[in-house]
Amino acid sequence: MKQSPWIITAALATTLAGCAERDTATTSPAASASVYEITARGLALEAADEIPSGWTTIRFNNQSGMVHFALVERLPEGHGVKEQQDQVAPVFQQGMDLLNAGNKKAANQKFGELPEWFGKIVFLGGPGMTTPGRIAETTVYLEPGNYMAECYVKTNGVFHSYNPDPQQFGMVHGFRVTTDKSGAPQPQATVRITLSGDKGIEVDGNPNAGEHTVAVHFADQKVHANFLGHDVHLARLADDTDLEKLATWMDWRQPNGLETPAPVEFFGGIHDMPAGSTGYFKVRLNPGRYAWVAEVDDPAQKNMLKVFTVR
Repeated sequence: MKQSPWIITAALATTLAGCAERDTATTSPAASASVYEITARGLALEAADEIPSGWTTIRFNNQSGMVHFALVERLPEGHGVKEQQDQVAPVFQQGMDLLNAGNKKAANQKFGELPEWFGKIVFLGGPGMTTPGRIAETTVYLEPGNYMAECYVKTNGVFHSYNPDPQQFGMVHGFRVTTDKSGAPQPQATVRITLSGDKGIEVDGNPNAGEHTVAVHFADQKVHANFLGHDVHLARLADDTDLEKLATWMDWRQPNGLETPAPVEFFGGIHDMPAGSTGYFKVRLNPGRYAWVAEVDDPAQKNMLKVFTVR
């Protein structure tokens, strides 16, 4: 759980089957009570309003023309998307505008206006950065409660989760997890990643070509200098990919941080979760050069930008 104004800010600032290409993809099991479909169209998220509790596969279909993700957040009772749009998104966007103008002090003051209840949000993973035309899947355990999915990638300096039109929501979707059980089993992993603030991203072995279920264990969770907890996203690298540019792009505080278009192809991953949690995501890897990367400041220095090759 993130509880300070800066951590609150991070929440908003805070597999794969290609439709055009199918060289890196998730498997696509038949829809069931344990599969929650979220579709991105333009700057909107489309999904059901209610799902059962338990192990849940969140299948994120990015049918828009830009990179998106679907961060899953458990909201405190009595609060939902309307409160987020009325009380949080405008304050955050105004603070971001001040940061872009170089007025950090005023931005800090603006972020301090965020409501107290927002600090009680619990972040529970969800599909990571996903390139247009692809599908990303993650599996997490969801308790009954009130939830929201959101994308806060930016276009022209504006977070997708913010909409200046009071009659329209930003790129957010509220849903309820009921006491009914999905009955789905915990996934079995073929690749294991451990995330920690001290050791960074640790991978048990180098994944080979083929389909994988990646288990991501959060050994701890901490607030980084960009006010975010650590997570992991999967990127495919081109021969001329600038790793420094990728690292800078992952930091939302930078002028071009999280700004569309993305500098690489993304194939999902999993957003931050509480210490001790484990989430899963599915990928099909073909030969190529890839990177595991976290949405933190200076990921390379923190061992959270790790390049690997699938031969």
